[in-house]
Amino acid sequence: MGGSFKIGRAFGIDVKVHWTFLLLIVFFGLLAYQATGSAGRALAVIGLILGLFVCVLLHEYGHSLTAQRLGIEINDITLLPIGGLARMKSLPERPADEVKIAIAGPLVNVVLAPVFFGVGYLLGSSPFGATGFVSAADSAGQFFSFLGVVNVLLAVFNLIPAFPMDGGRVLRGLLASRVGPVRATDISSAVGQGFALLFFIYGLLGGNLLLVLIAVFIFFGAGGEAELVRQRELMRGLTVRDVMGTRRRTETVTPWHTFGQVLDSVIHGYQTDFPVVDEDGRLVGMLTRNEIMSAAHSPDRFSEVRQIMRTEFPTISPEADLFAEGQKLLQESGLRAIPVVEDGELVGMLTVEDMSQAALLRDIRKLQQRPAPWGR
Repeated sequence: MGGSFKIGRAFGIDVKVHWTFLLLIVFFGLLAYQATGSAGRALAVIGLILGLFVCVLLHEYGHSLTAQRLGIEINDITLLPIGGLARMKSLPERPADEVKIAIAGPLVNVVLAPVFFGVGYLLGSSPFGATGFVSAADSAGQFFSFLGVVNVLLAVFNLIPAFPMDGGRVLRGLLASRVGPVRATDISSAVGQGFALLFFIYGLLGGNLLLVLIAVFIFFGAGGEAELVRQRELMRGLTVRDVMGTRRRTETVTPWHTFGQVLDSVIHGYQTDFPVVDEDGRLVGMLTRNEIMSAAHSPDRFSEVRQIMRTEFPTISPEADLFAEGQKLLQESGLRAIPVVEDGELVGMLTVEDMSQAALLRDIRKLQQRPAPWGR
C-alpha cells in the first residue's frame, strides 16, 4: 500500500505502518496535553494508542496465520488510522475457509479481553473503570482495563455483517455454500453498503470523523471486492494461452528500429506496446506506450529503439492461470501488455484488452458444451 513503511516482520509476514498513523498519535498526544497540561499524561495516552494498535495487529495476525495454515500466502499487514489490513495473495476458494479466516481475528480479541481485564483487576481497577483515553491514563490498572474494553468493542464491531468487515465475510462464506460465490458476494456487498450508509449518516450527525472514514472504506471496499469475485469466476479455468495474442498476431521491433518506424506502427496499426527481439528472435526488451509517448514529447532526439526500451520487465507462461497470475501481474506491473514466453521463446502477448475477452470465451465454451437438439 502506498505511503506505508516497514517496521518489522514476524511469522514470515511484513508489518507496515501507513504514515497517517503517525498523525493519529500526534493528534491524541496533543489532545491529552491540552486537556491535562501534563506531558506525562500525554505520553501515557500515546502509549494507550500504541497498545490499542498492538491489539489490532494481533487481530490481523489471527486472520493471517489462519490463512497461512489453509495454504494462502499473505503479502503484508498494514496498520492504518482506521484499523489494520492483512493483504492476501489470493482469495479463499472454499466458503468454509473464508469463514475460518474471518472469525479468527475477532476470536483473538475475545481471548485478549479477559486477559487485560484480569491484569487491570490485579492492579486495582474495575473492568469498566476507564471510559476514555485521558482517564485510562490515570493508572496502570485503568490502562489495562481500557484495553480490555477496546478488545470487546473490536470483536463486536468487526462481527457486524458489513462486508468487507469480518462479519460480512462470515455472511458471504455461509451464503456461498448455498447460492454460489458471485451471488453471495452481491448480497453481502449490498448489506455492507447499507451498513456503510448508516455509519456515514450517524458519523456526520454525531461529528464522528473516524466512523465516517470507516463507512467510506466499507462502501468502496464492498463494491471493489464484489467486482474482483466476479472476475475470478469469469476467468475460472482459463489460462493465458486461451486469450493471448499469438506470435503471429504480435508485431515486434528490433533494438535497431528507428523511433520514426515505431511511431509509424503506432499511428497506422493497432498495437501500442512492442516486444523487442534481436536478430536471433530472442526477447531482449519491451517498448511500452509510456516510453513511446515520453520519447515523443522529450526535447532529446532518440533515434533507435535500444535507447528507450525497457530491459527489465515481467514475462508470463502461456499455461499460467489467467486470473491468479495473468491479471495479477498486469495489475502489479502497471503495464498494459506482458510478453508470453515458453521455453525461452516469445510466443505472444497478454494485454489488458485480452482480459476482456474472457467473458466472450466463456460464453462460447458454454454454447459448445450444450447438447445438440434431438434429431440433428
